[in-house]
Amino acid sequence: MVPLTKRMAGFGKKVFLTTLGKLVNGVGWRLRHLYDQGLYRVTYMHRRRLGNTVFVGVTGSTGKTTTKDLIASILARHFSKGRKNPGSLNWPEDMVRMVLSTRRSDAFCVGEISAHGPGAVDLPVALIRPTVGVVTNIGSDHFSAYKNRDAIAAEKSKLIRALPTDGVAILNADDPRVLAMQSLCAGRTVTFGLATESMLRGTAIQSVWPDRLSLTATWNGESVHVKTQLCGTHWAPSVLAALATGVALGVPLAVAAEAVSSVEPFEGRMAPLVKDGINFIRDDWKAPLSTIEPAFEFMRQARAKRKIVVIGTISDYPGDSARRYVQIGQQALAVADCVLFVGRWASAALRAKRDSTDELWAFSSLQDASKYLDGYLLSGDLVLLKGSHRADHLQRLILARTTGVQCWRSDCGRLQSCDLCDLLHVPSGPNAAEDVVTSLPIDAESIPVVANLLAVNSSTEVVIGLGNPEAGRVNTPHNVGYEAVDILAKRMAQDWVTESDLAKVVRGELHGVPVLLVKPIIPMNDIGPLLVRLARNLNFDPLQCILVHDDLALPIGSVRARIRGSDGGHRGVRSILQAFQDDKFRRVKIGVGQPREGQSVIDYVLTPFPAEQQAAVAAANQTAADRIDELIRQGKQQ
Repeated sequence: MVPLTKRMAGFGKKVFLTTLGKLVNGVGWRLRHLYDQGLYRVTYMHRRRLGNTVFVGVTGSTGKTTTKDLIASILARHFSKGRKNPGSLNWPEDMVRMVLSTRRSDAFCVGEISAHGPGAVDLPVALIRPTVGVVTNIGSDHFSAYKNRDAIAAEKSKLIRALPTDGVAILNADDPRVLAMQSLCAGRTVTFGLATESMLRGTAIQSVWPDRLSLTATWNGESVHVKTQLCGTHWAPSVLAALATGVALGVPLAVAAEAVSSVEPFEGRMAPLVKDGINFIRDDWKAPLSTIEPAFEFMRQARAKRKIVVIGTISDYPGDSARRYVQIGQQALAVADCVLFVGRWASAALRAKRDSTDELWAFSSLQDASKYLDGYLLSGDLVLLKGSHRADHLQRLILARTTGVQCWRSDCGRLQSCDLCDLLHVPSGPNAAEDVVTSLPIDAESIPVVANLLAVNSSTEVVIGLGNPEAGRVNTPHNVGYEAVDILAKRMAQDWVTESDLAKVVRGELHGVPVLLVKPIIPMNDIGPLLVRLARNLNFDPLQCILVHDDLALPIGSVRARIRGSDGGHRGVRSILQAFQDDKFRRVKIGVGQPREGQSVIDYVLTPFPAEQQAAVAAANQTAADRIDELIRQGKQQ
């Protein structure tokens, strides 16, 4: 028999190892599948033994965790002993743990069920076999997986379909898609809401910070005043859903109301925290579009010296991302004194500014946002943190003021709370270092004027080619902006001149218009502060500028012009927009294509184009120069 090593030599080591890895993964997947199936069978068997335990399933687009906690508090007050799934752990494996931990002596077990994608409800419902099903609402959470709200409702309705004939459906009468599930229930139905036809009805709902949510609940002619520790009137449906579940299971309304008053806001769900006299509201666990308006309404009604809104990543929405962030920025400015956007889409929100007096700032780095807030926040301020925990970890803005933070990475992806993370005090590392742009909003008056620099007049067109000045970067994707302005310099028959330590420039005219060509002499990702300094020294503003740069989203050979907009993922442009806090730069973008499979973006943009692509790149640079020429000509005609 031929030894394995000899057979491998002809096969190719890399191919062999790849194939072996796939086989191992395949076997591992099968073993995991068998293990899961066995665990599910054990769970099914254990669930059959729990005939006297009332299992309550809670689903809905928003409010599941809070509703679950409120229900568990009510049932515990009346029945004494029971279970619930901890936190927001609502995946099938979490249902397994919850069911297996339940004992025959437990009167109840409450679990929230997520519908993160089509078919996601099936297994959890099969595992817990609910006696009671609660549906809070149908919103836009997980919209990207379902494409429309009817599909979301159909998935969540599986909880109601699964109820036995002696089961109870607790449904939101104010949500037509939820109320329509009455026809799917084999047992009885209890409705809750603000509508007059609701079986358990809420009225007199109030929540004006610093006061917490209160309301009056009415059931079968009996009314009680309900005080909660929750922030925002939008939690009223969760409170009413919990009260309806309690009374449906025999809990007196007054007992249920008293139990609700003891439940604190869940972490990251409009949870208040006071540090140094500053009131933070953490609504940073998740941020589907449907949760934005309620949070902003809370801020609009709140009583505070100043109101600040910090916005991270918004999830699950249809349509153009940049436009959505502009709309959200406009809404935030209407309710707050100062608005900060953080993350990938931050620069897109700059268009929401109505004029220079609007306090709206964009930061690609959470660390930069933290530095800004350090110098801005005062005792008595009310600060809303709105974002998605896994993407943003906005909690660090609070921790930076107490225990300190050294991890500022934006690519963590962990779900755990940052104050419990073992990386909180570990320097961010290379992955996060790429995200940090050390530029903050700059006070132009604080920038010294460099002597002997010739200022430009207000009619001058300033064309800025982006690139890296280091040796060896010629003919790379990151330097096409340099090459395009080199073409313009030749057309103007002018030579480049080094002007202080800021940039190389060319001064001249095109079509009778004064033109300043600029090649900043600093690594591209740090270009923003330098360009602000240059603009201050030469007396030009964003409206006079045309940025010329590479674009990975465009194929090689293509060129596109834009009047303004977000950074589009380009770190150099991001640095510029953040430093100026303005997006009114015209752009000429030169397509450089995508890295090959397995190649990093950094390696790709800093590696020279192969010979077979150079002709197309050269033609694109010429086209870019033509587009700049057109923009200058159009500016003259205006």
